[in-house]
Amino acid sequence: MTGSQLQAAQDRAQSAGFTNLDSEDATGRGRAQVWDRNWRVCSQDPEPGAADPDTLVVFQVVKQGESCPASTDGYLAMPGDEMPGYSGRSLMDAMDQMAALTGEVKAVDATGAGRGTDNENDWRVCATVPAAGETIDEDVLFEAVHNDEKCP
Repeated sequence: MTGSQLQAAQDRAQSAGFTNLDSEDATGRGRAQVWDRNWRVCSQDPEPGAADPDTLVVFQVVKQGESCPASTDGYLAMPGDEMPGYSGRSLMDAMDQMAALTGEVKAVDATGAGRGTDNENDWRVCATVPAAGETIDEDVLFEAVHNDEKCP
């Protein structure tokens, strides 16, 4: 169902006999999928294939027009790792995955307004230093905006 509109994915799953369906915001921001037609499926659990129709099927979704985040479940950054792509992801999740680094890990307001980012769950990542794909040394900087704002 990857790439499908959430409503279409749910309809197809129900047509195949699956009635125990759920969906989650793939960005980790906890947004509710109120209007299913406004969301797109990034992945599903269980993976496609034969499964008991009573199995719970969970769709990981993003709003239409957003990019699906790269999976970093269970990831804990270490010096020398390649920086994952966190753009659009929850600042809290990104910061948590940097907990093992001994250098400075901080977040700043990407708008330049100087607001504190203390409630990390209310913020999402716009950019990182090092950039996605670059090597993590010791220090990491996240540039973030409130969940309801656009990245500059």
